[in-house]
Parts: sequence; structure tokens; C-alpha cells
Amino acid sequence: MEDLKSRLKLLELDLKKLDKRLKSGVTTGEKKDWEHILHQTRKIEELAISQLAILKYCNKNDI
Repeated sequence: MEDLKSRLKLLELDLKKLDKRLKSGVTTGEKKDWEHILHQTRKIEELAISQLAILKYCNKNDI
């Protein structure tokens, strides 16, 4: 669960950087910025799905 929290924190920092750029007059982030955010979001999704599968397995087998 700590890994998920740290990944979410990194994603939040990236989004804050983009928000700061938007507020300073830059209308969009660079392509690499958005690709990085997309990549991080996918990793968080994969991790969350894995965590849910583990929890479901543990609950099903009363581990």
C-alpha cells in the first residue's frame, strides 16, 4: 500500500507542475509531460488492480 501512496504522491507533484505552468500562461504541457502522467496513471491503475485482487483472494481464502 505504501508503494501506491508514493506513486500517487509523484503523480500529484507532476500535476501540480503542469498546473503551475498553466497558471503562468503556458496553455498546455509538453507531450512528454502528458506521456509521463499517462504512464504514471497506468502504473497506479495496475498496482491498484493487483492490490484488489490480492485482497479478494485473501478474503476468499480467509488468509
